[in-house]
Amino acid sequence: MYIRDIDDLRRQIAQDRDAANEILTRAEGDLVGPDADEFDRLINRAKANKDRLDGYQRRADAVASFESITSAAPDPAAPPAAAGQPDAGSHGVRLLTRADSVSQWTGQSPENQPSFDKYIRGIVSGNWRDADQERALAEGTQSAGGYLVPAPLASFVIDIARNQTRVIQAGAVTIPMEYQTLRVPRLINEGAPAWRNENAQIPEQDMQFDSVLFTAKSLDRLVILSRELFEDSNPSAMGVIANSFAKQIAVGLDYAALRGSGVAPVPLGVLNTPGVTTTSHGANGSAISALSYDFLLQAVNTVRANNFEPNAHIVAPKTVTSLRTLKDTMERYLQPPADSLPLLATNQVPINLTVGTSSDASEVYTAQWDQLGIGVRTEFVLEFLRERYADYGQYAFVGHLRADIQLLQPAAFAVDVGIRS
Repeated sequence: MYIRDIDDLRRQIAQDRDAANEILTRAEGDLVGPDADEFDRLINRAKANKDRLDGYQRRADAVASFESITSAAPDPAAPPAAAGQPDAGSHGVRLLTRADSVSQWTGQSPENQPSFDKYIRGIVSGNWRDADQERALAEGTQSAGGYLVPAPLASFVIDIARNQTRVIQAGAVTIPMEYQTLRVPRLINEGAPAWRNENAQIPEQDMQFDSVLFTAKSLDRLVILSRELFEDSNPSAMGVIANSFAKQIAVGLDYAALRGSGVAPVPLGVLNTPGVTTTSHGANGSAISALSYDFLLQAVNTVRANNFEPNAHIVAPKTVTSLRTLKDTMERYLQPPADSLPLLATNQVPINLTVGTSSDASEVYTAQWDQLGIGVRTEFVLEFLRERYADYGQYAFVGHLRADIQLLQPAAFAVDVGIRS
């Protein structure tokens, strides 16, 4: 059981409250017709989210007593820290939600942040004019294997990548790794209270714990940038080149988190993890036009039956379109159920899977997403390929990031397969 990021819930409640108030103000009297329906939908969703918020807070309070113990425990699989360096538990098993940043965790102040774009420009051109901070950072960072990007810039790029990663937008937590491996404790059995006769022995109902082991694996992404991007973009603007790198990292993390095979060196993703509920929709798959919204409601029920509270579906963009264009017999668009979960779209969910005679099948992932952990090493290495793409007028880099994916509680996930858009 882990503390999740509840900021999104709070924001949604506030947005629904404001929208409901706006409807009341606009109506200037009794609510009727579509306004009444929309008002009821907003209020019901706000109430449901408030109940979920209260539930998360109760869980957070329940684990607070043991979290302080586990956060101080060093990782038994990690090498001993050298003298003067923090050990594996110096930050504890800290779970970073989307609202947190790696930069803050590493103690990097956002003020006077060096520019990653200027740093890359300096590597390419050797011209560090008006980039004193970046020149100072570059000194001593190059090795035979490339440039070890300094911590402030590496954290900056990793944070941008996290913001673009769909599973993190859904609520997955980031776990900074100071060593190659990191063990994260988890609760697997809470036990239950039991009635007893007078003078009878109290049954043993100890909570049971185990752990998941994160092992950093290499994620390499080739990023090709045109010379025009270097020449035409504002060199003082932070983000143009950084976003190019971050987008590629986000794509790799999303695919591994959802569909990673687990065959070394690829992490094991949701789809292939034992304990995740997988629901098939027929030998040849089923079209969304036949399933309507019912299969999404069933997926939510599957996760709730395992005592978890799902908060989002992750789907292919085409699936969103197919659902939004459903119509009734009168050619009117169908409205999703009032308490429907958000649909987060990513191209990392395929739409060309073969199921029986069909070759246009896709998948839908439903979960309490804070039960997915992404372990990230904060080191980021760049290799500049100076000659390889020169005849195309391009600059190329290979970015090396080390990370791992683990499901903290597999029962919190459900996957529908054979969904045809």
